[in-house]
Parts: sequence; structure tokens; C-alpha cells
Amino acid sequence: MMKKAVSRFLFLVLFVLISVLAVAGALYVLQNRDVDTDVRESLQGVPLMPAEESSEVDYSQIDSVSLSSPDADNEIISTCGYDALTDENEKYLYEMLRESVYKISDDVDEKGRYKTKRIEITGSEMDSQSINTAINAFLYDNPQIFWIDNYFGYNVRSQVTYVECYSVLSGNQCEIYLKRFSDRVQEILSEISEDDGKYEREKKIHDKLLEICKYKKIESFDDGWQYFSAYGALVDGEAVCEGYSKAMMLLLNLSGVNATTVRGFGEGERHMWNLVEIGGNWYHLDATWDDGEEDYNHEFFNLTTDGVLIDHKIDPILSDETYTDDYSYNFFLPECKASDMNYYFVEGIVMNGTDNDSLNELSSLLYNKALSGDDIIPIQVGEEMDFEDFMYTMFENEENRKFYDCIRTANEYLDDTHKINDKSSFLLKNEKRKTARIRIVFS
Repeated sequence: MMKKAVSRFLFLVLFVLISVLAVAGALYVLQNRDVDTDVRESLQGVPLMPAEESSEVDYSQIDSVSLSSPDADNEIISTCGYDALTDENEKYLYEMLRESVYKISDDVDEKGRYKTKRIEITGSEMDSQSINTAINAFLYDNPQIFWIDNYFGYNVRSQVTYVECYSVLSGNQCEIYLKRFSDRVQEILSEISEDDGKYEREKKIHDKLLEICKYKKIESFDDGWQYFSAYGALVDGEAVCEGYSKAMMLLLNLSGVNATTVRGFGEGERHMWNLVEIGGNWYHLDATWDDGEEDYNHEFFNLTTDGVLIDHKIDPILSDETYTDDYSYNFFLPECKASDMNYYFVEGIVMNGTDNDSLNELSSLLYNKALSGDDIIPIQVGEEMDFEDFMYTMFENEENRKFYDCIRTANEYLDDTHKINDKSSFLLKNEKRKTARIRIVFS
């Protein structure tokens, strides 16, 4: 009996061990499987030891001249992250980072990183969450700071908090990269006219970015820091959504259009896009999703919150309850209700029917587009209309395709050099968003 009991006990122990190993193995696979990422992984805190020592480091002072003008105040791109901080020590750390990140060692450490000037916060013992939040807020507000790595060193001792960020570039390298970056930014901004309204500035920057940058599919930050940065988008011409969004944010703010970034999900994957303010109203802008393989479009240009939620999910606003180490929160989330500056409203037509009045409006749009030489006709189908019924009535009914009736009406008022022929073609049909873009052909 004793032998049988021992055998059962050993069998039970062995079963438990096997189960634990199986679960651990499954978790390891889940946590370490390759996944494509569009946003930078979270900042990770590493021990800064010994905390009380501040070894002599020769820091290169990087020239932090404003990208837009000699005025030092223009270095401030946004304050949304800073404004969201409620802890005074977090705000102090944020302010100190503005100087620290421009002082970089030329000596590489054992992990291939370059130290930035160490910050000491006296009279406080900050935890990793507060440090992470402050650094995240700083990087959120300053897309022109593209060289900071995914790690920070910290330690606490005797009511003093020590924080040290790391650069992916040496001080000397950073000077070279900053020069290239500044030149590229100035080149793009030079195409903006003082007479351009905010919508025109946004569209010019959007279109220029999508001309020079292509989406880069990668698996992690380790595959290349530049893909997650405004530098990668503007200088190298390759980026993931974070690079697109930071480049848009930087250029828009420097051109006089208030903008920031927003985190969330797109089609189930981590994603980042922009918030843009025009005329006191905020809009969602997803430049990454506007960038097609062959050409770019304006399908995600200035959406309402309801509009963006059709295929996006927005991370919550930062709070003690929503804080996560992996950045799954936002510092600023205005409600976007206006449609005035949506691409389809500004440059196209919203059709709420196929009656004579609606068709006359479309004919007028065709006439004006033809006169200006613009060959793209953007159509937004009204909420009350069935998209398939609209498309059938306008384009697919072989007996009477009303879109071509509108072309004939417009042609009655156009001279021979501006007339439109019937060889029009669809560039995009989006049933989910109830939009269509048609390219017209001139005779």
C-alpha cells in the first residue's frame, strides 16, 4: 500500500510539473512570436547603478536651433503631453529633458547606446511609472527628438531620483542627422505659402509626405529605430505609422496648424495617426492609411470621431486606471464632431439622393472641376442612402447611368478644351465608408 501511495504521489508531482512547463512554454511562444508593429514598444526602465555616483562623461552639446526659425520658442512643438501631467516632479523631469536630450556622449556603452546628460530630481523618490509617463509625454510633444532609445536608466536614493536617457546616435552623429533632418523640413515648409489656409497647408504637407515616404513593414523597434521616427519618414523615405504620424505632427505645427498624435488600433493591430485642429474643430487624420501601394488618396483626411471608429479603435485618455507600460493610452483626446474640413466635404460632394437637385449639384461640381483641370471627383454618399443602390443608379444601370447624364449637362456649358468624355474610371469605392472617387477624362 505504501509503494502504491508513493507511486501515485510521484505521478501527481510529475503531472503538475509537466502542466506547468506546458503553460510556461505556451506563454513564452505567445509573448515572443513575431508580430508586425506600427508603434514603438514601451520605454523600459533599467537600473542606474550606483545611483549616488555621477561619473565624468564628456557630453557633446547638440545644436538645438529651431527647425522653423531662429526664435527659440519655436522649439516647442506641442504641449498636450505636458498639460496632461498632474505631478510636479513629472513636470520638472519633462522640463529637464529639454536640455538633457541635446547633451549626448560620444562613448558607446556595452549595449550600443549613448548616454544623455543625467538628471537629478532632489527631494523626491519617483517610481518607474511616473518617470515613464514624463518621458513619454516629452517624446509625445517633441517629434523632432528622434534619437532617444527605448530605454531609460533610473534609481532612487536618499530622496533623490536619478534619470538617464539613451541615444541611438552619438553626439557627433546626431549633429549630422539633425542637419539632414532640418534641411528636409525646411525644404518641405518652403512649399507652403503665407496665403494658404490651414486646410491647404494640411493637404500640401499630407500629399508631400506621401510622395516621399513609403510604408515599411517591420517586426520591431530593433529592426531600425528610424522607421518609428519623423527622420525616417522625411529623410530616408521609409516609415511605419509612428513615423508618418510624427512627421505630420511636426510639419503641421511648424506650418501653423495645431496637431498631435493619437494611439490605438487599426484592423486589430497597434496603430498611430493624427489629430488636427482647424477653425477651432478637431479632426482625425490617418496619413498612413491614405498611402496606397501605387498612389495616395484622402480617404482618411479629417474624419469625425464616429467616422474614424468605423475601422479604428482609440486608446483611452491617461489616468491611474488606464496607465500601462506599453503606451496604450493618450494624453489628449478631443471629441471630433465637425465635418466641414473633411476632404469629401471640401473638395467633393455629399449626395443625399439622386433627384434632380442632387444631380444638378454634381453637374456643377463636374463643371468647376473641369475648368480647374482637376480630374478627381470625390463623392460621399449620404447616411440615409443605400450605397449599393446609389452606385447602381449612378454608374451601373446600363439603361440610364445618371453620372453620365451629369457629364453631358456639364459639357453643355464647357468649351471644347474643357469638355469631359465618358471614359471615366473608378479610383476607389469604399462601401464601408460610403465613398467613391472617380477620375474623369477630358476630351
